[in-house]
This record gives sequence, C-alpha cells and structure tokens, in this order.
Amino acid sequence: MSISTNNLLVKQLIEFGLSEKEAKVYLALLELEVAAVSEVSKTANINRSTAYVVLESLKKKGLVSTSADEKVQRYVAVSPDLLLSEAQNKAKRSEEIKDKINNIIPDLRALHKDTKEKPTVKVYEGKDGLIAAFEESLHNKEKIMRASSSPGNIAKIIPNYLLQYVHKRMRLGIKMHGIHPDDKIHRGYIENSPRTIDTYILVPRTKHKFPADFAVWDDKVGFMSDQNRGIAIVIQSSMISEAMKSIFDLAWANAKSIGDEVKGYKTKSKNGKEATS
Repeated sequence: MSISTNNLLVKQLIEFGLSEKEAKVYLALLELEVAAVSEVSKTANINRSTAYVVLESLKKKGLVSTSADEKVQRYVAVSPDLLLSEAQNKAKRSEEIKDKINNIIPDLRALHKDTKEKPTVKVYEGKDGLIAAFEESLHNKEKIMRASSSPGNIAKIIPNYLLQYVHKRMRLGIKMHGIHPDDKIHRGYIENSPRTIDTYILVPRTKHKFPADFAVWDDKVGFMSDQNRGIAIVIQSSMISEAMKSIFDLAWANAKSIGDEVKGYKTKSKNGKEATS
C-alpha cells in the first residue's frame, strides 16, 4: 500500500471516530491478517506497549478480535464491512435524534432567554383578591410607585384596608407619585394619610377620565376596578412597565399644569400660592 493511500485511509478512519494510532493499528492488522503485538507495532511504526493498549481499545470497539488456542496472543482485524454497518447505524441514530429534537424544539424555545420576557398576567377577584394585589405591590425593589386612582371606588370594597396599606408602604420606604381627581373625598383621604415622602397631583375630576385605577412599579403594571365585586389584573413585563412609566411621566408633567401638587398637608395651586388642605 502506498504512503499516500495509507495516509488517506488513516484520515478517513479518524473521521469515522478512531484516533490516529487506532487507525494505523487497524490498517496494519488488515495487512497482516493475524499478528502478534510485536508484528503490529512494527508495521504500524509505534512502540510495543502502545500497540498493545491500542489493540485492546480496538477490541472493545469490536474492530479487533483475538485468535484462540495460541500460546502467544495474536490479533485479527474484523471485516471492514463492520465499519460500513456501524456508519449506517450512526446515521440512523443521528436521524432519530434529529427527529426527537425537532419534536421538543417548541418547548426548548419556550425556555430560551429570549422568550422569558413573555408577559405574565395574574387576575385577582373579590375583596381578598384586591387585597392580594395591593400586597403584591409592596414587593417593590425600586421603592417608587406611579399610580392614578379614585380611592372612593376601591374603598367601597376594602374600606378598612387602604389606610393600613399606606402605613405598610410608608414603613417600607416606597414613595408614591399619584395623579388623582380633586374632590372632597380625595382631599379627605390625603389629609388622613401619613405623607412624608409621597407627592400627589389633584386634577379636576372632569380631566381625570381613567376607567380604572392603575399603578406601575418595578416590572409590573396593575389595574384595579370596583366592578364585578372587585377585580385586579397584574401584568409582569419589563417592556410594558417601561412603556407605562413613560406614559405616566408625560401625564404627570401635563397634570402639573392643570392641577394642584400636594406634599404633606400643603397644596400648591396653579398660581404658585400655598394653601392648607
């Protein structure tokens, strides 16, 4: 066998999955048909101890067997047809694996980081549901909340809870920026609330046309309504929350031009004068 042919066969056997030394030993044994370790090492041009290790490795792979009834152990190369059969089996197994992967691709994509931002939606109903939604907003990493509400609406369902919620929020250091309708109910609510860090803007009720209360914090947006005995929807999505924060900030800037800004117990009217609420 020419050197170039031998090198080509070695390269192809390596692609099949053999190491370079395994390929050389297997080719040497094909030429020798039956041979002892010393003969194989000489033909393959590797030392004897290495040849023995490689032959045992090929034996485990089913490419080499040993002759029986011999005082000196001799090795025999298994027919090259086995390589073709093994290659076909590998191709079949690869195709089966490919089919299985195709079947689970949708599930894998769902777990991929690019799809983890898929919004999640929680729906809370009734009195207990509204309280649970309020409690969820207290898990606030940014320590700031943007909200617009008419407390009189939700207060119909959880009248004793709202002030408790405000006290909890204050203890946690969560600041509120709120846009609310300017009326006796809301001013009374503000006067009876602890206000050390919050800022509100009271706008004419004719300008406060939000059909439901809403709040934005961290990566969440919550909507609440007194309809159907109380319902709250909390959407978790950084994309949606960032959009709502931007919209709120624009509304906040506009509200300042038409409403009264409230800090503590003082209101700052449109003409800049302070008055006691």
